[in-house]
Amino acid sequence: MDLPSSIRIVRLRWAILGLCLLAGGALYLGAVELPWPALALVACSLASANLVWSLAGPARWAALDIQLGVDFLCLTALLYLTGGPANPLVSMYLLLIALAAQAMPATRTWLLAAASMLAYALLFRWHQPIMVAGEHSDMLISLHLAGMWLTFCVCGIVLAGPLARLSRTVRERELELGRIRETQLRDEKLVALGMIAAGAAHELGTPLNTLTLLADDLAERYAGDPELDDDVRLMRNQLGACRRALGRLKQQGGELASPAEPVSQQLGHLVANWRNLRPQIELDYQPALATAPTRWFDPSFGPALLNLLNNAADASPDGRITVQADWQAPILVIRIRHAGSLPPQLELTHPAMPVASSKQHGMGLGMFLAHATLDKLGGTLRMDSDADGVCTTLTLPLPTSHAVSPP
Repeated sequence: MDLPSSIRIVRLRWAILGLCLLAGGALYLGAVELPWPALALVACSLASANLVWSLAGPARWAALDIQLGVDFLCLTALLYLTGGPANPLVSMYLLLIALAAQAMPATRTWLLAAASMLAYALLFRWHQPIMVAGEHSDMLISLHLAGMWLTFCVCGIVLAGPLARLSRTVRERELELGRIRETQLRDEKLVALGMIAAGAAHELGTPLNTLTLLADDLAERYAGDPELDDDVRLMRNQLGACRRALGRLKQQGGELASPAEPVSQQLGHLVANWRNLRPQIELDYQPALATAPTRWFDPSFGPALLNLLNNAADASPDGRITVQADWQAPILVIRIRHAGSLPPQLELTHPAMPVASSKQHGMGLGMFLAHATLDKLGGTLRMDSDADGVCTTLTLPLPTSHAVSPP
C-alpha cells in the first residue's frame, strides 16, 4: 500500500477511537451496564497498536494486512462486549473490507470478507447483551439510532475518497490511452511518409542530374544573353537547392556527421537555404541569439521550419514575411509573421492529423509534419490571428546540459 493511504488509515483509526470514547462516556453517564474493564482493555490495545504504527515509520505502515487484521480483532471484541449484531458499529466490517479491496490483493481481501461474515454470524449466538434500567430504555434507542447515523457518515466519508480517486484515475488513464493511440496513429503516418520520401529521394536523383546537365548546356549556349543568363543561373541555384535537400535527407539516416555549430549559425543557414528556394518572397529575419549555445538541431527540425516558412509565404498576400528568433534559455522561440488571416482548417492549436490544404495544389501535410516533429522534440506550435495578421509561434527546448560550449 502507498504511504499516503497508510497515513490516512492511521488518522482514521484515531478518529474512530475518539468517537468510541465519546460514545462510551455517554453510555457510562447513562447508567448503562457494560463490561467497562474489558472495553478499556480493547481500546488501549487498539490505541497502543496505532501508536506503534504511527511511530514506526513507513516500513511498518506498509503492512496493511496486519493493521486491518488487528482492526478486525478489536472490532469483533468490541461488538461481542456491546450487544453483538444489535450494535450499529457492526457496519464497520464493511469499512474494513472496502479498505482492503482498495489496497490489498484479491485473495487477502476475500479472506478478510469471509472472516467478517463469519464473525458477524457468530455474534448472533455469542455476545453480551446491553443491560439498561427501564427508565433509560428510550435513551438506549436514541443512542442506537445516533450510532447508526454516525457509522453511516464515517463509512460514507471513507468510501467517497477512494471511489472518487479511482474514478479520476480511470478517466486519466482513458485520456492517456487516447493520447497514446493518437500518437501511435501519427507515428505510423510519419513512418509511411518517411518511406515515401526515401523512395522519392532515390527516384529524383536521375531527373535532377539530367536537369543539371541541361542547365549547364543552356548556360554555355546562351552565355552572351544577359536575360537568359539570369534565368539559367536561377535554375541552377534551384537545382542545387534540391540536391542539397536530398543530401540532407540522406544525412538524416545517420551515415554522416559534422561538427556542432552555434544555434544562431545553424538557423541562419536554414533561413538562407529557404531564401534560395523562394527568392521572390521578401523575408525580414530578426535573430536575437547572441547567448544561444552551440548545439546541433535534430535533423528533422530543418524540414519542419521550412514547411512553416513555405506556409507563411504562400498565405502572405503581399509576399512578405517576418521571422523573429529569440533565445529564452533553455528554449528557442521562433515567430513567423505575415499579413492575412488564419484559414479555418488551421484554427487548431495542435493539428494531430493532416488537414485539408487551402492551397490549390497543396496536400495538407506541412502543418501536420511540423507539429509532429516539434511534438516529438518536446516543443510546441501555435498559430494566432489578429488585426496585424497571422503569427506562427514555435518553441524548441535545447537543454544546455547537452550543449557544446562555443570555442
